Amino acid sequence: MIMKKIVMTMIALLTMTAAVAQNGNGERRFQRPTPEDQTNRMAEQLKLDDKQKAKVLDLNKEYENVLMGGMGRGFGRGQGGPGGFQGGQQGQRPELTEEQRAEMQKQMQQRMEKRQEYEKKLKEILTDDQFKTYQEQQQQRRGRGGFGGQGGPRGQRPNM
Repeated sequence: MIMKKIVMTMIALLTMTAAVAQNGNGERRFQRPTPEDQTNRMAEQLKLDDKQKAKVLDLNKEYENVLMGGMGRGFGRGQGGPGGFQGGQQGQRPELTEEQRAEMQKQMQQRMEKRQEYEKKLKEILTDDQFKTYQEQQQQRRGRGGFGGQGGPRGQRPNM
């Protein structure tokens, strides 16, 4: 049960923070939302006042890496370097060693703990009603499935 929650939280983090945009020639690429973008979205959805918005912005900047789910650190197919995988053909997942799996589990656990810290601090900024709305929105994002909430079978990316 706890493992399912961990996996669902990680999926939610990835889908929540990945924004798909099109560049000039129609190709899709991923844009990493800024803490300002995320704060503006939260301000609109949660109806934050100026004082709350400033505090949430500071918090979002402090926890940027947690909120972005580690995006931009070598995630992707066939990438080498920290956080990336070497080998394997494009479109195929390389086999992970036990060490790599253990490291991924450790990193996932650390991100979950940081996410819990973030939510604890956020709760201190928001009213009870605002925090309840925030939690409901998070739950909806977790339940949408797909990549970026675009529907389809859970865990599959749209064709790019």
